[in-house]
Amino acid sequence: MQFNHSQLKLKKRKITGSILIPLIGTLLIQSLALFLFPSTSHADGGFPIIGVLHAGSRPEGIAVDTQTHLVYIAYEYPSLVIAFDPGSGKVRWHTTIGDTPTDVQVDSTNHHVYVTSTLFRSRQGLLAVLDGATGKTQLTAPTGSGDNGIAVDTKRQRVYVSSTDNPIINVFKLVTSPTGTLSAESSILAFGPRPQALGVNSRLGRLYVGDAIENTITVYDEDTGRKLATIPVADVPEQPLRVDETTGRVYVVCSMGQELDIIDGNHNSVLARIPVSPYPEGVAFNTATGRIYVADEGNKDSSPTGQITGTTVTVIDAQSFDVLGTLQVGRSPDGVESDPMLRRVYVSVEDSSAVVEISDSVDLPLRSATNFHQAATAHHAIFLLQQAAIITVIIMILTLVGATLGALLPRWRGQGSPQTPPGDASSRLKKHTPPG
Repeated sequence: MQFNHSQLKLKKRKITGSILIPLIGTLLIQSLALFLFPSTSHADGGFPIIGVLHAGSRPEGIAVDTQTHLVYIAYEYPSLVIAFDPGSGKVRWHTTIGDTPTDVQVDSTNHHVYVTSTLFRSRQGLLAVLDGATGKTQLTAPTGSGDNGIAVDTKRQRVYVSSTDNPIINVFKLVTSPTGTLSAESSILAFGPRPQALGVNSRLGRLYVGDAIENTITVYDEDTGRKLATIPVADVPEQPLRVDETTGRVYVVCSMGQELDIIDGNHNSVLARIPVSPYPEGVAFNTATGRIYVADEGNKDSSPTGQITGTTVTVIDAQSFDVLGTLQVGRSPDGVESDPMLRRVYVSVEDSSAVVEISDSVDLPLRSATNFHQAATAHHAIFLLQQAAIITVIIMILTLVGATLGALLPRWRGQGSPQTPPGDASSRLKKHTPPG
């Protein structure tokens, strides 16, 4: 397999069509052709792309062990999880978990890897705990179904798994026996109506739950079991929530709202709302350069104007919250993570079946942020115009219906009123007979 270091070659094409009708909504017809995924390969390349990894089809979740520097990647097909060693440029191990992985996280203290996957036949979810060095499965446990996410409290050794098809969160308390056997005590927390995104600050003992219907972040005290706050955010907060335990900040990517919301976890308030377009998905922070990276994936299913496929990563200054620009990486960037010590950023480019390894540098060749702001403003303006048009049409229809009913009601009432029969009317008349 050959690498392209100046740009990323696409492995597949998408043919889509969409027709927007104001009263009916959006009709999206999508055809997707998938090639068999190529063999694994990796090599050094030109700045800023260090290399490109092909190890499966449609990569999504990414997690980085900041101690061992291993990168864990979850691929949709063929339900593959791999450990990539950036030092040697090779895949350390790979394993199959369930039918389609939905999230992957890692605990850098004990080097456990946590994977959620779907089980199509049983319509359930599955949590698997893997040894980060070998990929050996140490524990599996059933979870609720859906596009589930994971949050790990490294201090309390708790694993939280969202269940987007049910208003619950599965909680697993991990216990290691003297012989090294791992077991879990399970319980359930009630959240709703659609708890999707999760994040944990183990230092503060806080669990953050993003609801994709109510568009809120619920702050939950792990030790007391109390809900501390409910914070409104933009539409559809996505998994994963990234939590910086040093500063207490919580980074929330809101897909339909097309913005990155940054929460002050010490005061449970929103610090910044940063427009990001189109339809962001993943976020990485705490980089050596003090930057935030947001993957502009493009939410094709929820887009009001049909399919929109992103090709960029938006780069944001973590201090000023200014958008510095965008970097081209390929079609549909999804998961993104960073390794501050190695000064690297990893982006899963879903439609290219590739993971791009980028140098975390202040000298990245970014496109001007002006174009980005114009695009974000245009997307927002189009959405508002569409909403206004739909509301106007509905009001017009209601007005016409009201006017028609107003004109017909008197006639209907007249037809329904009782009438005096002709015979009765004549009987009430007194016949006048002339005298004589």
